[in-house]
Amino acid sequence: MSALDRKVKSLQRRHSRAHVFFLVFILGVVLAAMIAVRYYIMEPVRVLDNSLYPKFKKNSILWMCKLPSCTEKIADGDFVWGIMRNQDNMVRRVLGIPGDSITITNNGKVYTPHRNFKWRGEDAFIETRSIYVPRKGDTLRFDQLNDVEQDYLISLMHEQNEKIYVKSSLWQGNREMPIERIGSTKLGNRLVSLQEIDYMPWQDRFLVELQIFLAEPGNTPIHIKRELFSATDSSKISYYVVPEDCYYLICEKASHCADSREIGFFTKNRLIGRANKVANKIQSQIDNRILNFQKSIQQQIKKSKKKTNKKKQ
Repeated sequence: MSALDRKVKSLQRRHSRAHVFFLVFILGVVLAAMIAVRYYIMEPVRVLDNSLYPKFKKNSILWMCKLPSCTEKIADGDFVWGIMRNQDNMVRRVLGIPGDSITITNNGKVYTPHRNFKWRGEDAFIETRSIYVPRKGDTLRFDQLNDVEQDYLISLMHEQNEKIYVKSSLWQGNREMPIERIGSTKLGNRLVSLQEIDYMPWQDRFLVELQIFLAEPGNTPIHIKRELFSATDSSKISYYVVPEDCYYLICEKASHCADSREIGFFTKNRLIGRANKVANKIQSQIDNRILNFQKSIQQQIKKSKKKTNKKKQ
């Protein structure tokens, strides 16, 4: 067979229906694989704020692994993609894993079993508190928790659709005081309403207790005591068994950034993915090359402008 005949047959095969169908099939498989990877394995997520600065700047892209093997092996320091209770997505860093005890001071310093940490430009708490991050199966006794942990437990129970309500009472040492006494205190420029006291955040309750303590004679501390009750039969709830592992997530830059300090624990089912180090390293190299290319273009534009101005002169 001559070379011309072989070339003709090759062209005929390339333009045959079977060959075209094979190419379309291959393209379809590749497209389906890309879609599967995009939605079920690895997904790019844009950081919409400066919450992770300087590690990641605003509008940076993070590749998140969504496989169960990734979300089941979350460790301290990992960057994770989660869902807040208002269904907004966010990227935060893991500070506390199940079973950790975290101490957060009033000057923003944080002590964990794994490392020490400090928020930039913000005092985290008005008073130092220690927080235990629950594990699945832990039994939490409400009256043995501090005020922050009580807030987090109530938030966790609401997330698990537990039907509960809170009843608050005011105590000076071992003496119960009229709860109406709270109505004469202020938060900012407004009087405190008795209707809000049951679910008031712990830092606001601390300020209320401090105001009453300063106004009352004696040195006995003031304490707002809270009790939990079932909304179905009004029975008192003294303990709660944690249904799934919890995590404490933070912003690197704390100012105007929602994290576990105000949201509470993030349960495992609200963590969608974990940042993949290899993919993000490649993405960082690409971003740096694009940035350097943009800078070189800007420099060339400036040079050309200078040359034009010199010619005009």
